[in-house]
Amino acid sequence: MTFRAPHVSFVSFSVEVSTSGIVQVMIIETDLHLNPHHPSYNRSAVERLISAAQDYARTNIEGPSSIRVISTRSGEI
Repeated sequence: MTFRAPHVSFVSFSVEVSTSGIVQVMIIETDLHLNPHHPSYNRSAVERLISAAQDYARTNIEGPSSIRVISTRSGEI
């Protein structure tokens, strides 16, 4: 099942391997600003995106997982 949510432009998956094990990583690119100090930061939209991604990961990713959200907007910091 494909992950779809407002403000998402691209989703990919990777695997992180460390001495403690393997973790599936869901990488989400968004047009939202993620810096809470940025004037265009939208806390509720970011929280909705994170919640939707967590729900997706819980039901579609087997084993340990993490989610990485990346902003495609410039001027984050």
